[in-house]
Amino acid sequence: MSVRPALICVVDDDDGVRQALDNLLTSADYIPLCFESGEACLSYARLGDIDFAVVDIKLGGMSGFELQASLNALDLNLPLVFISGHADQAMEQLALRAGAIALLHKPIDVDRLLALIEQTLSGRDGA
Repeated sequence: MSVRPALICVVDDDDGVRQALDNLLTSADYIPLCFESGEACLSYARLGDIDFAVVDIKLGGMSGFELQASLNALDLNLPLVFISGHADQAMEQLALRAGAIALLHKPIDVDRLLALIEQTLSGRDGA
């Protein structure tokens, strides 16, 4: 039996970004799970099934940082990449100190995003 494709959570309040990432992740044989807010993500009943998260920092409602803190409080150990159209060096340092794998600037370098996902998930195999 084959292992199920990784479930990748995308949280961004921009519908175009969510759709683009949904298409990208689907074409890379992942299962995307897209939310327009941190609150919507946290209401997902099976958060423990998520393998990786791509989260915009600036969201309507709770911020990406607040979402990450909430996920960490649930002890999910969820690898996460932040994305932002408004990031600077200070925000990038804050993201990394908060435990993110990276902060990618919009427009997103899709090759780098896919490489980060692949590297992270291959390191978790059998964990």
